[in-house]
Amino acid sequence: MENNIDLKALWTRQPVPGTDKEALLAKLSKLRAEKRRSLIWANVCLIPTALFVVWVWVYYQPEYTSTKVGIVLVVTAIAMFLIVSNKLIPLYKALNTAQLNSTYLDDLLQIRQREQFIQTTITNLYFLMLSAGLMLYLYEYASRMGLTGMLISYAITAGWIAFNWFYFRPKQINKNRQKIDGIIRHLQEIKNQLAENPLS
Repeated sequence: MENNIDLKALWTRQPVPGTDKEALLAKLSKLRAEKRRSLIWANVCLIPTALFVVWVWVYYQPEYTSTKVGIVLVVTAIAMFLIVSNKLIPLYKALNTAQLNSTYLDDLLQIRQREQFIQTTITNLYFLMLSAGLMLYLYEYASRMGLTGMLISYAITAGWIAFNWFYFRPKQINKNRQKIDGIIRHLQEIKNQLAENPLS
């Protein structure tokens, strides 16, 4: 059987309502646009953040080595996350709903695999490096506040990190996974229908 099956052709030969086809194509286009916007937004937010952190180092000239190590960890975490995430941009850009076929499904599966790697390994490493960097960075300035000030500073920072790690991160991962998994499931069903009832 031909590997590059035209899934659109199935809709013309199988009892699949036209509205389902249009809804799926709309979801595919929306997913592609959302992902590209999300990646662009990550760049717009994180690049200035990294530059600001470097500017703080240059302008304020921290004395403690822990502060410098903290800044390096934060900037490295941001750079690593952006480099890996930006590799998804050409993959989403290459998706073409006008050529809805088995290759398209394979491309989506490849994107999902890369996203899972980013959402687990890379995001975990990013949060660990960012958290360690923030804690080291804060030490020089928090130590000047006295014990109470230091405890409050670290408690607020740890609370913010915990909120992002245990609430925001899993919620965002599940939201992203549900969108792409729903589309992949729908395309897989169509591909399976075609395998069972090949076009003449």
